[in-house]
Amino acid sequence: MDLFAYPVSLVMKFWHWALSFVVDPNSGVAWVGSVILLVVTVRLLLMRSMWRQQYSMRKMAQLGPKMKELQLKYSGRKSPEDRQEQAQEMQAMYSDAGVNPLAGCLPLLVQIPVFIGLYHVLLNFSPPGKSIEEAQTMTNGAFGPEQVSSFLNAEVFGVPLASYIRMPQEVMDSLHPGLERADILMLAVPLFVLAGIATFINMWNSFRRQKAAKLAEKEAIAEVEAEARAGGPVVDGEVLEIDGESVTSSIDDGADGRGDGRDRDSDRDSDRADGTPGTPSKAGAAGAGAGAGGAGGAGASGADKPQDFQSIAESMTESMNQSMKIMMYLFPVFPIVGAYFFNFPIAIGLYWLTNNVWTAVQSHFFMEKLEKELPMK
Repeated sequence: MDLFAYPVSLVMKFWHWALSFVVDPNSGVAWVGSVILLVVTVRLLLMRSMWRQQYSMRKMAQLGPKMKELQLKYSGRKSPEDRQEQAQEMQAMYSDAGVNPLAGCLPLLVQIPVFIGLYHVLLNFSPPGKSIEEAQTMTNGAFGPEQVSSFLNAEVFGVPLASYIRMPQEVMDSLHPGLERADILMLAVPLFVLAGIATFINMWNSFRRQKAAKLAEKEAIAEVEAEARAGGPVVDGEVLEIDGESVTSSIDDGADGRGDGRDRDSDRDSDRADGTPGTPSKAGAAGAGAGAGGAGGAGASGADKPQDFQSIAESMTESMNQSMKIMMYLFPVFPIVGAYFFNFPIAIGLYWLTNNVWTAVQSHFFMEKLEKELPMK
């Protein structure tokens, strides 16, 4: 794990050195500051990537109606050439919009090794199976024995930063004579609970924003589908004009256009019953319909395939949303579980809480900017 731990320890060492010009280098303030500034450094380096992630997700939601138009365009064309042409048009659409569907991967891929590296650095300040005296003579990543000893002596609210809930009593006595487990619990429990709450709030806000964007995307797609069915543009639930007549679309009540079709069929049937010149009778229409039944059935079957594919895609999306909702309630428990079962030191709780506070503030400003630049209609 030195591959992850050494770069993290190097950044921490730099900030600890910089803070030593302002505060006592052996104080808890210097070491807490180095952990917080580690978060700031990583998040500043990732800020551009995080913005591109949010921008791409928002832009892809806006592209939903155009992607639906593209899907409808190729709904009856299943040859390999048509599929390749559809893929090329979709790629061109992404390129023109400046969207990268994989843009969201980098921030997560970077933060995971940073957390793993920090975990190993902080745990190795007092490695399991080693006494405090032995640990003070060892190196830890970029930290020499002098910095290791300084960290082990650093405290916040009277509790060592290197301490953890299940720390053996003999190690506690060696680390800080008179330290009791209750002292660690008094700081660790509120700290890791706050870290879990902050994680939940961030995930809830993210889920809420994605849900709102998805709803706006579905409404826009519904308009595209209604226009395709009605044969004309739909504005505020009204098909503007088809053959000189204004037709009402039923987007708002969630219908798929069949109601309007039935109304128009009823009107045509009435015309036929009245014997309107140039219009076939009901019997003739029925005969024609019966004669075309086989071809019509085959055509309907072919048209249903894209719809079935869309239903499968929507089902998969819904399944992913459900998984995200489950993770939203499970993931915030991780810092609390880790504090007890994985011996997360106090310093890990500070990192986790600081990272989530940064996420909340950054997301707020990003969303304000996105609402101005890419409003969801």
